[in-house]
Amino acid sequence: MGFFEWFLGEEPGLFEKLAHCDDKGHYGEYLAKYALGNNNVAGYSKILCNVYVPYRGKTSEIDIILIHEKGIYVLESKNYSGWIFGNAKQKNWTQCFNKNKKYQFYNPILQNQTHINALSNFLKLPKDSFKSYILFSDRCELKKVPPNCEQYIIIHRNKLLDNIRPELRKRNVIYSKEQVNKFYDLLYPLTQISAEEKKKHISSIQK
Repeated sequence: MGFFEWFLGEEPGLFEKLAHCDDKGHYGEYLAKYALGNNNVAGYSKILCNVYVPYRGKTSEIDIILIHEKGIYVLESKNYSGWIFGNAKQKNWTQCFNKNKKYQFYNPILQNQTHINALSNFLKLPKDSFKSYILFSDRCELKKVPPNCEQYIIIHRNKLLDNIRPELRKRNVIYSKEQVNKFYDLLYPLTQISAEEKKKHISSIQK
């Protein structure tokens, strides 16, 4: 499904929101959340964004969590352009524009695994209850990244629905509506943190 198909049944004010979005990271998360919502994914589900889960004395910020009756999907959104290089074991990956303009960022596979560890600990669920999705902007080219496997999926954001729909179709229902709602109710307060708490989180990352 292409970008503009996401906007069928256009949400009132959607384009105005996107036009005035001043954070590129949040822009990517908003598009992914919109794609997963609005009855685009069959089955009972709830979506959360920017969830600050306590873990080992700090917090682990998760971009998007899809709590679905067939599983819990943990999405890390990278709204990057350029060429992307990295492998599963490297600590850092590379965003490249040309030979003189390169930037490094933390391996998103490892990053999202930490998120899953935090969720597993917080919700008291085994780690294999969660599925890792790493979403890159449609503006970048994934030049050399690991192939998709059972542990993680790495795709462009515009391929999210094309990937997750068949993934869900082959799975059985494992959570009741009451369980989905319970997980949501446990995690929702972790989206309502103060500006001071967010600053502490950013400071711990920088250290």
